[in-house]
Amino acid sequence: MNNLIILGIVIITSLVLGLIKYGSLADQYKGKPWQSKFNEIWNDFVNFLIAGLVGYFFVFVRLPLLLKGESLNLSDFVLLVVFMLGLFGHLCVMSKNITDGITAIFKRVLER
Repeated sequence: MNNLIILGIVIITSLVLGLIKYGSLADQYKGKPWQSKFNEIWNDFVNFLIAGLVGYFFVFVRLPLLLKGESLNLSDFVLLVVFMLGLFGHLCVMSKNITDGITAIFKRVLER
């Protein structure tokens, strides 16, 4: 039950942070269709949700094991990087750039 409460808090916090980030950049979306506005809110929400879930996993699962003497793994550093990217809002930008790059590659390959 405690995990469900924490998960609910992570989801609600992610939604609030996503709306705050969208609100701070809302001037860029004036006159655009609602789909692009929804897409930005959704990307920000997913960004903070991933950061929250990774942070939850690291603090409540990995940290107690590390404090008991288990050694650090490369995956711990990867999780920390993903957490920091998501926490500061760069995860959604990276995912958009990656998908735009893949789309450009597919367009070039499929045109031939």
